[in-house]
Amino acid sequence: LCVLSSLYLGSYYHVHHQDYTKATELKQKKDDFIRRGDKATTAITISKEESKTITETDSAGPSAIHEKVVFESIIERVKWTEEQCNSVPEHHVDTLTTSLKKATDLPPLPEGGVAVALKKWLDSENAKEQSEPTSTNNDNDVYPTCYLPPPKSCDVTTYTLVIMSHTTERLEAFMDPLANMVNSWPGLTEIIIVWNSPRTTLTSVSDKKQQQYATKLLSWDTDPNHPLRIFFSLEEGLANNLLNRYHPKIQPKNEAVFYFDDDGPFFSKEAMVDSGLEMWKRNSNVQVGAFPRNIRYLSKRMKEAGKKGLMDSIDIVTNNVHGDSGATYPPFTPFCRNATGDHVEYNYFTFPDYNAHMLLPSGSILHRNFLCFIWHPAFEELRTWVVHHKTMPDDMTVSTLVSHLSGRAPRTVPQKINSFNSGRRLTEDSSEYYTDISANEAPIPNQSHRRLLWKNPNWAKWREEAINSILNYFGAIHPGTVGWCAGTKYSQDHHKHHYECKPENPSLNMIPWLNEGGVGFDHCPPNDRVTNTIKEAERQMQKIMEEDKLVSFCGECKYKNFIKCSDRAKYLIDTYDNNPVEAKKNTIKDDENCRKK
Repeated sequence: LCVLSSLYLGSYYHVHHQDYTKATELKQKKDDFIRRGDKATTAITISKEESKTITETDSAGPSAIHEKVVFESIIERVKWTEEQCNSVPEHHVDTLTTSLKKATDLPPLPEGGVAVALKKWLDSENAKEQSEPTSTNNDNDVYPTCYLPPPKSCDVTTYTLVIMSHTTERLEAFMDPLANMVNSWPGLTEIIIVWNSPRTTLTSVSDKKQQQYATKLLSWDTDPNHPLRIFFSLEEGLANNLLNRYHPKIQPKNEAVFYFDDDGPFFSKEAMVDSGLEMWKRNSNVQVGAFPRNIRYLSKRMKEAGKKGLMDSIDIVTNNVHGDSGATYPPFTPFCRNATGDHVEYNYFTFPDYNAHMLLPSGSILHRNFLCFIWHPAFEELRTWVVHHKTMPDDMTVSTLVSHLSGRAPRTVPQKINSFNSGRRLTEDSSEYYTDISANEAPIPNQSHRRLLWKNPNWAKWREEAINSILNYFGAIHPGTVGWCAGTKYSQDHHKHHYECKPENPSLNMIPWLNEGGVGFDHCPPNDRVTNTIKEAERQMQKIMEEDKLVSFCGECKYKNFIKCSDRAKYLIDTYDNNPVEAKKNTIKDDENCRKK
C-alpha cells in the first residue's frame, strides 16, 4: 500500500479532503480566522442572568483553526456527499433487501441538516459583524469562539478526569476506583463530578452506606488539597442531560480530558495513562478511546468505499506520518438514505481495534477545545434531537461530531495492558468484554455484559435508529479506526481484510508509540517514566522466564480432552493477566494431564 496512492474506486469514491490550512479551498482567507499570539484567556459571560463566567483558555497558537473554517469544511463535505448521492450508478440504487424500520415516534434528523444549520449560523454571524463590526466576545449573550485543538500536544503531562452521575446508588461504583486513581495515577490533577441531580440528593440520603459515600464525596469537594470538585449541573442553569459532561461550563483546567461512566468499566493506569495519554498526545485533534464500536455497512457501495478509506488510513499510520505533517486524510464514506435507501446496523457484539466508528465514553480522551464545539449554538438542533431520543445517544453524537470537526477518525488503544502480575482482572466480569468475533459477523450476544442494552427489548432497535439518523444528518461517515497494533507484527489480516490486534491485552513493550523504532514513537519526546516502567517489566519477565524453565508443562497435551494445554495457558495470559508461570501452573491445577510426565 502506498500513502500517496492515486488508485481509488472510481471518481464516485474520491473526494479531496478539505485541508483547513488552505484558505483558497474554502474561498476565505485563513488569516481572518486565526487567533494570533501566545496563550490567551478570555472571560465570556454566557447570559445576562448568570453571575458566573466561563474562562476559555485556548492553548493553540498562530496555527489554531477558527470555527468558521471548520464549519465551512463540514458544509463542503455535505455538498460533495449530496453530489455523489445524486449521481450513484443505477446498479447501486435500492440494493438492500431490508429497510430501516421506524422504532420511535421522534422524527429523524434531516438529511445533510448539519450543513443547513451551519450555513444559517454563519449567515447570522456575518450579518452581525456587518452591523456591529466592533462587537467582541466579551459582550453578553455571545458564545465563545471555538478553535480546533492542535494535532499534537506533546508537552501535556497532566489531565482532568470527568465522571457524570445523578444517583447515590452508583457512588460506591466510581468512588472506590477514584480513590485508587488519586493515589497512583501520575498527572491526575483534577477530577470533575458532573452531578445531574439536586444537591439535596447528596446531603439527604436515607441509605446508610450510600450516606457514607455521599458524605465522603462532599468532603472531597470541600477539601482544598483534593483534586475532586463537584459541578452541580442544575445550579449552573443546565437540565439533566447526558451531554452535560461535555459542557464548557465544567471548565477543565487541563487540555486532556479523560471520561468514565459512573458504573465503569474503569481501565487501568497502564491502559489510560501509560498507553492512552501517550497516544492522545500524538493525536490530540481526534477522540482517543478504549471502548470502540463498529457500524456495519449493508450496501456494497458503502462497503467498498469504507474498505478503501480504511486501507488508506492504515497506510498513513504504518508509514509513520505525523499528525501535523499536513497529510491528506482519506475521504468519508457518503451515506445516501434518500437516494439509495442506505442504512447501517449498530454492531454491539464487538469492541474492534480496527474499523470502529464511534467510542463509548468510558476510557475516552478528548481535548477540552472540543467542549466548546459540542455545545456550540450551531449544533442546537442536533443536541435537542439527542435529548428527546429514547436512547439519548450522546456517545454516538460526540464521536460523529468530533470526527467531522477534525476530518479524521478516532484512534483506539487497548482496553487492558498485560502487566503480568498476580492474575489481576479489569473488572468483575471483564472477560465478557474480550471476544474474538469479527465485526462482520453477528452471533447471539451474551446478554449479561451490557445490562443497559437488555433493560428494554427495543433498545437495540432504538440505538440503530439513532445512529442512522445521526449519520444521515452529517451525510457521511469516517473511514474507521486504525488499531493500536498497526505497523507491528501483532496486526493480523484475516478473511475479507478483517484486521485485528493479537494479543488483545498487550504488554507495554508491544505498544509501538511507547517503544523506540515503533510507529508513532518519534512523534513526541519519549516519556521517561513509561520507558522505565517498560524496562522494569522486561526485567521481571526475564526473571519469570527463568522460573518458567522449572515448570514441568506439557504444552502439546490435551486440556480437558478439548484443546492443547498451551492454548489454555495462552488464554489465561490474555484474559486473566496471568504471567506465563501462573498460566502453566493454573492449567496443570485444572487438569493434571497438562503436567509433563
